[in-house]
Amino acid sequence: MRNNNIPILKSASFGKEYFKDKYAKPALPAGSSFQHFEINRRCLWKNSIEPHRLDFYMVFLVIEGEGIHTFGLKDHYIKKNMLCFVSPDMVSAWQSESNEHQGIFCTFSDDFFNLGSVNRQFLSSLPFFQIDGNAVLNLNDEQADYYLLLFKQMLDEYEHRNEFSDNILRSQLHVLLNKAYAQYSMEAVPAATTDHAGLRLLKAFTACYMRDFNVINAGNTIELKTVAAYADELGVSQNHLNDTIKDITGKSAGQLIKAQLIKQATMCLKHSEKSISEIAYRLGYDDPSYFARYYKSQTGKSPSEFRAV
Repeated sequence: MRNNNIPILKSASFGKEYFKDKYAKPALPAGSSFQHFEINRRCLWKNSIEPHRLDFYMVFLVIEGEGIHTFGLKDHYIKKNMLCFVSPDMVSAWQSESNEHQGIFCTFSDDFFNLGSVNRQFLSSLPFFQIDGNAVLNLNDEQADYYLLLFKQMLDEYEHRNEFSDNILRSQLHVLLNKAYAQYSMEAVPAATTDHAGLRLLKAFTACYMRDFNVINAGNTIELKTVAAYADELGVSQNHLNDTIKDITGKSAGQLIKAQLIKQATMCLKHSEKSISEIAYRLGYDDPSYFARYYKSQTGKSPSEFRAV
């Protein structure tokens, strides 16, 4: 049964839900036939995107970064060299598990894609756009380079668009989807789904430590638990928690927490006017000098050097 509480994002509300605050969607030229088309970089995505549905299609290429993406009834652990597909009305959600993300995405409506098309059922017939299909393709380096070049060509056309760009972008989009369809059909090696107990445990663990990190947004001091305490809260052993998370992410539970700590520290240093000492205390460090040394060991810059850039 459809969950009517999950919002449907239209093109006007898409940017607000997906992108960081400073992102501004470029205006489309008057009279354009873009109904809807957009292409941009994945580094603009928020770290967490709540469950939703789109009223258009999305295709994105992952070049760097990892996280959990929900596609319909399936969850995938998304990482480098994956090509992913979201269809209209498919439930989608995102939770980052790394500090940096690189890649390109494009979104488009069937009206844009099908303009002038004889076969208007092509989009809906593609296996990776089916609600119960496999929405992720694993790529080798050569394949990823091919799609990246195509995405970059589309991005360049979009950023310098003129009266010919609609048709050019539509043609490039046809090439991308036909290439993906051919690869999907011939190789039949879609990414394994991870809608199992291990990924559910990773999602629950992420929710626990993110809950504790989020208190800093209300002006409070972070009080992070040990990995053992999080394991106890989740009803599993510390070893099981670490082993499960490492099998999926390649990192231990403690490493994920430390990575989020650095991410939170960087956000505070960039967007807050508080002193470095106060930020250190808010992040749970009693010794600001230790915080500064640790931050530099992880990022290559001290907090003061980061702020000076």
